[in-house]
Amino acid sequence: MGSEVLFMSKNHYLVDELAEIYRLLGDKTRLVMAKKLSEEEWTVSQFVDLFKISQPLVSQHIKKLKDAKLITEKRQGKRILYQLDKQGESYSLVLQLIAPMVEQNQSL
Repeated sequence: MGSEVLFMSKNHYLVDELAEIYRLLGDKTRLVMAKKLSEEEWTVSQFVDLFKISQPLVSQHIKKLKDAKLITEKRQGKRILYQLDKQGESYSLVLQLIAPMVEQNQSL
């Protein structure tokens, strides 16, 4: 019974983690961000220009993706560049979720 509890506990954690990623990428803005960040580095100001939304709102979306460890950042002078975390545990799942957009080369 002990191994069953451990197995259920690990699966429950995995289900929670998957549900969180689906919830995050269920938002159209964050889904498009993930696609763009899988292709190249982007700045907050580039996303502001793309989505025509405020900088604080873009920053909130970025924070959610960072908190979920889906993206990384690096400083380049005064700019901060964001990219999908290719070393992250969820990288392959994110690629699967954005694959239909990539295959059809969809963008905003």
